[in-house]
Amino acid sequence: MAGAVVTQEAHAADSGGRPRASIIVLGYHGWHYIEPCLESVLDQDMPLDSYEILYVDNKSLDDSSPRVREGFPDVRVIALSRNYGYAEGNNKGFAEARGEYVVFLNEDTVVHRSWLRELIEAVSASPEVAAGHANIIQPWYPEYAGISERAFSDAAYTSEVNRLGYVQYAKLPRSDEPVDTLFLHGVCIILRRDVGEELQYVFDPDFFAYAEDLDLGLRVRALGYRSVVAPKAVVYHKHTLQTAANWTTVVKTVRIIRNRHLAFFKVMAGWEFALMAAILTIGAPFNSSEFGLGRARQILYGFALIPAALAALVTTLFHLPRYAAKRRWVREHAAQSGAWCLRALWSR
Repeated sequence: MAGAVVTQEAHAADSGGRPRASIIVLGYHGWHYIEPCLESVLDQDMPLDSYEILYVDNKSLDDSSPRVREGFPDVRVIALSRNYGYAEGNNKGFAEARGEYVVFLNEDTVVHRSWLRELIEAVSASPEVAAGHANIIQPWYPEYAGISERAFSDAAYTSEVNRLGYVQYAKLPRSDEPVDTLFLHGVCIILRRDVGEELQYVFDPDFFAYAEDLDLGLRVRALGYRSVVAPKAVVYHKHTLQTAANWTTVVKTVRIIRNRHLAFFKVMAGWEFALMAAILTIGAPFNSSEFGLGRARQILYGFALIPAALAALVTTLFHLPRYAAKRRWVREHAAQSGAWCLRALWSR
């Protein structure tokens, strides 16, 4: 694999030579997160030889790779030659993964002991299901208090793209059954290997970071597969909301909204996308209500999102030709015709 050095084979092959699952933990300057994350992933209620763990290092400068090699001999280290971003970094991990199911897990997480088993069971329940995401416990949920014990949570949460095109956090009705979703939350995604190979790519490398999970979820659905939330697969996410008023935050916010536009562009008919672009631009300011902020800060950040949404729309129009070939491939291979995406959004 170009741009990477692979070390340390994991003890993770089954009798057929392929592990049941491959877990990819992508890292970037995050050693303070990695140790508890990998400890929790290694402590699962499945035999260690039934899954493999790959730590993919996006050219960290904090000695993460050598520390993982030394402290976690059961983890395979893939040291990349530069920072490829979330999307391509995970793609490079996917190229090295050997499991029947591939799990993409943020480094700023810890997981419950039954997390992996529950993820696999949720996605393997039906051949129609190609992917899923975990029950992700965010810091503004009351259940987050259980992070130190990696406690199981009876409460289940999902992240779903709503009618206005942004991601909305919601508590699920109490049930152990997987729930269908259009969105795949990038904090923890499980994907069937064969479907990942059927797609031209798992995550769009041109996105670099942000909304690549929305893009993946939409393309999986376009091919005719289902995606689900696994309520019993508990992940604690050490989410840090970046609200500093600086140029970095502005650029990040514009890129997030722009990438949402491009994700919808790749799966939608022309008139459908024109309508969705207007909806996204109008709806973006309401995204400030989703992160547990007080009412005053919600209003303040909502107003700040208005110019960001307009800037994102302009940059989207500039980038459309670059994504025309990708859109053509998705549309040619789509299992559904017409405005299926807009219907899916507005029927939720």
